[in-house]
Amino acid sequence: MKKWSLIALVAIALTSCSTYQNALKVEDIAYKNEVADQLYNEGSYKKAINLYEQILEKEKWNQNFQSTYYNYGKAMYVTEKYELSGAFFRAYNQNYVDSPFREETMFLEAMSEYHLTDVFSKDQQRTYHAIQKFDQYFAQFPQGEFRDEAILKYQELKGKIEKKAYENAYLYNKIGEYTRDYNAAMVALDNFMMDYPGSVYKEDALFYKFDSAYKLAINSVYSKMQERLEKAIIAYDALVAFNENTKYKKDADVMLARIQKELQQFSK
Repeated sequence: MKKWSLIALVAIALTSCSTYQNALKVEDIAYKNEVADQLYNEGSYKKAINLYEQILEKEKWNQNFQSTYYNYGKAMYVTEKYELSGAFFRAYNQNYVDSPFREETMFLEAMSEYHLTDVFSKDQQRTYHAIQKFDQYFAQFPQGEFRDEAILKYQELKGKIEKKAYENAYLYNKIGEYTRDYNAAMVALDNFMMDYPGSVYKEDALFYKFDSAYKLAINSVYSKMQERLEKAIIAYDALVAFNENTKYKKDADVMLARIQKELQQFSK
């Protein structure tokens, strides 16, 4: 019984392969399309893609082949050819404005860009591009079927941009150890907090602003020290006003005690 089952499976595979090879060679577009759709539905995406590409080359965005090209784009997306699927869905959405698949193809165009984004520490041009694509999706389908997933991806991308902005500002504090330019760090961190007032990194930004103000004051020339020490106290107050039980409280209090000690020389 098992022997006959194996023979049957081999026969089916050979027939399927023969059908695919024949579809590659014939000029009959309808036949190519039928075989391509069958392969697509079976999950044989790479073979389906090869046939769809032959159809695309002949038909050049024929309005009667919207579902064909929808399957082609989905096949590329499923096989993780995101660079190609993103470009294809962009062209699809431009050529088939009234497509019944438009919501999903706009979503998949955005998702293709999402998959191409890099880690926050690298260039974020792709991230901005993906955010723009999700904005376009939300504008056209504010209550769309894919809205919830789109929101999650959108928030993730926004978080990546925010983290990049914070790390860039924080970097000024780190390089201040070499440049002694802690004013630049305070400006960068202030700008970050203005751009992202509700940021999850606000407490960190407040601490490193205080840290920058502290280091600038402690290492300052005598003529500027008092003013800078007093500004550092203001930065400390901003940190504890934001969170009186800040995770930086122990270090911040040690730094504050040093500031208060240094200020004593100006009260004599």
